[in-house]
Amino acid sequence: SNPVIYPLISCCDECKENATFGCFISDFFPQPVTVTWVPSVQGGSKTFPALQSSNSIYKLSSDITVPAKGLDSKNFQCKAYHSATGKTVTKDIPADGANRTSEFGVRRSLRSAHSTPLPPRPQPQPDCKPMVTVTILPPSLEDLYLIHNGSITCVATNLKSATGTNFSWRRDQGKPLDVVPGKPEKLQNGLYRLTSTLKICAEEWNSGETFTCTVQSPELNEPITKSIKKDIAVSVKAPSVYVFPPPAEELARQEMATLTCLASGFRPSDILVTWTQQDRPVSPSSFITFDPKAEGDTYTVYSMLSVPAADWQRGDTFACVVGHDGIPLNFVQKNLDKTIGKPTAVNVSVVLADSDVTCY
Repeated sequence: SNPVIYPLISCCDECKENATFGCFISDFFPQPVTVTWVPSVQGGSKTFPALQSSNSIYKLSSDITVPAKGLDSKNFQCKAYHSATGKTVTKDIPADGANRTSEFGVRRSLRSAHSTPLPPRPQPQPDCKPMVTVTILPPSLEDLYLIHNGSITCVATNLKSATGTNFSWRRDQGKPLDVVPGKPEKLQNGLYRLTSTLKICAEEWNSGETFTCTVQSPELNEPITKSIKKDIAVSVKAPSVYVFPPPAEELARQEMATLTCLASGFRPSDILVTWTQQDRPVSPSSFITFDPKAEGDTYTVYSMLSVPAADWQRGDTFACVVGHDGIPLNFVQKNLDKTIGKPTAVNVSVVLADSDVTCY
C-alpha cells in the first residue's frame, strides 16, 4: 500500500533562531520509504526508523530544522518514495506555521497542519503529569507454538523516576518464579516505562493458571495489581486455510508478486499467521496480516506476502503457516508455487523454530 503524508508544523512564538517542520508518513507496506526534503538543508533533517503497527502497516516521521530568519519567503516539501510500488508522495509544509502561537501562548510540539482549528482548551494545571498506568501482557503465540515457552510482561508507564519501583509476582500453583527485569525506557514526554517479565512454559499458560503482578512505587498512592490467565473455557474451532497466487495483472508488470492467505471459520480470535519461502522463514517486513474480523461466532483473517516477481517466476515454493489452538499439533501449512495446480496442506508441529524445544 502507498504511504500517506501528514504535514507537521511547529506552533510557537519563541522560534528566535531556528524553526522545525516535520511530516508523519503512515499506511505503507512493505518497507522501505525514502524521505527527502525540498529545499534540502545540509545536516538539518532527520528521518526516524519505521515502526510497525499492530495491523502490520508501517509508519515513520521525519523533521527538518531551518533558520527562522526569512522563513516566510520559503516553501518546503516532504517527499516520500515507496520502492515497493515505485510511487512518490509529496506534501507541502506551510512556511508561516512556525510563527503561530499555540492555544496556551507558549511553544508547543509539532501538530498536524491539515487538521481543523482546535477549540479553546482549559488552562493546564502546573506540574500536571500523565497518570501512571500498569498493564499486563500475555505471551506471544510465536513463543507458545514455536518454542513452547512464554513470557508474561508487566508494564508500568509514565513514571517520573527509573528507580524506586518494585514489581512482585505470584501464581496459583506456588511454583518457583523466573523473573527478568527490563531495561528502563525513557518516553518522549520525559517520563519512564518500566517492565518486568515472568518466564513460563506453554503448558503452564495453557492450563489456565492465573499469574499476578503487583507494582509498588513512591509515585503511587497504593500498589496496583493486575492478573492474567488463558480462558480455557472458550469454545475452540480450527480455521480453514486457503492460499491464492498473485494476480496476472500484477505479474505482467514484472515487479512484485503478492500472495494471499485466508484463514476463516475459527475461534477464538487468537491466531498466528506467517510465511516461508523455500522452507525458510521470511522477514516480517515482507508480509502484512490484518486483524481478525468477526463473522457470526467465528473469525476470518487475511495475510498478504509481497515478494519480487522473479522469485515467483523461477518456481520458488511459498507456504502460509497458520497456528491456532484448534489445529492438531497447532500448525497447518499451505504450500503454493507457480507449478502447483492445487495448493497442498500439511499439518506440522513446528516449522519455524531454529532451536531445540526447551521449557523454563
